[in-house]
Amino acid sequence: MTEQFIVVWTIRGETIRVPHSTQNAALHQAKELLCEHGCDLEISLHLTPPPSIWFTNKRMRDWCLAGFPAVRI
Repeated sequence: MTEQFIVVWTIRGETIRVPHSTQNAALHQAKELLCEHGCDLEISLHLTPPPSIWFTNKRMRDWCLAGFPAVRI
């Protein structure tokens, strides 16, 4: 099974999940959403399989406030 990076965010009570095949694509979408909606956007990044939260809401907020530095795994 291939890894998937899933960006999950909530706006006005609606939760949206979008899968990406690469880390860079997922982080790019997350950055665009954070730039558009602000660093307090409820957003996380999940990695499957196995299901796990890779970037929590807090980590996403900190990443945004730091100016989106390069992510190291």
